Amino acid sequence: MFKGFTVAVVALISTAQLDRYLTNGRYTDAAADMLRQIRHAFGF
Repeated sequence: MFKGFTVAVVALISTAQLDRYLTNGRYTDAAADMLRQIRHAFGF
């Protein structure tokens, strides 16, 4: 379980860094905004 969690975190960080390099973070910022809105919708 820990290995799977670690692999997922590394993959997310790698994808975010690649997005930051290729598109100046446009998609990472949109995903963060979407997660923030989902969190507010559930009251967190």
